[in-house]
Amino acid sequence: MRAGATTRLFRVQLTLTKTRLRIAVSDPRGERLPRPRHPSPRDRHGRGLLIVRALADRWGVRERTVGKEIWAEPDLTSPSTRAEP
Repeated sequence: MRAGATTRLFRVQLTLTKTRLRIAVSDPRGERLPRPRHPSPRDRHGRGLLIVRALADRWGVRERTVGKEIWAEPDLTSPSTRAEP
């Protein structure tokens, strides 16, 4: 989703288990599935999926009956996300 877009409906769903957090964002617009870009430093958008890819262990984009969904799953058991005792 681009910042500054006109009013658009979207849904955010969080699912938590002992080892995984799944973050899913969906919207009804499915005419074009997003893909990672390689923006120049001057571009004002185009970095969202690059950030998702850098922070998540697994992620993807899927078509829905109406629209699309972008999901990401950081692994909560990896050393970088475990809380110290």
